[in-house]
Amino acid sequence: MTNMKKMTNVILLAFLSLIYFSSCQPKVDTEKEKEAIKVVFEKEKAAFFNQDLTGMGETWVNEPTSVKIYISGKDQTKFEGWDKINAQSQKEISDTSFDRKQIKVSILNYQIDVMDKSAWVLCDYHWEGNIRGKAMTMDQSRICVLKKVDNKWKFALMVMYANPQK
Repeated sequence: MTNMKKMTNVILLAFLSLIYFSSCQPKVDTEKEKEAIKVVFEKEKAAFFNQDLTGMGETWVNEPTSVKIYISGKDQTKFEGWDKINAQSQKEISDTSFDRKQIKVSILNYQIDVMDKSAWVLCDYHWEGNIRGKAMTMDQSRICVLKKVDNKWKFALMVMYANPQK
């Protein structure tokens, strides 16, 4: 066999192997993953309204690299690391100065890009109801990065910012 023919056979074998092994990789069901991600958003929302710290924690990557940022007007508050996020969540759910049952939140306009074990999400929150006896509405957008940990989607980054009232 000539060197050229050997080289052609090696290239052909490599090409066929590549096709075979790439076709054996499991395909990500993107629509299924998007629905699973939406469930995490709803679970985090329900835990907030039920004042359930454990439930909120189950939606987050419990690592020092997790980040939660609030932006409103000219202010920004940043919590870096799971311990700080958890402490801030404890303060949020401990606030009993208003009745959470008088507030409704809708999550709208999801844009989700799934990339294997991570995803980025852009969505809007519409808050409406009564807080401390006053009617309120607020529109908020969120930019989030989720990470798949133990086959469950969890927040690794959440940036929340209030949208100006129209």
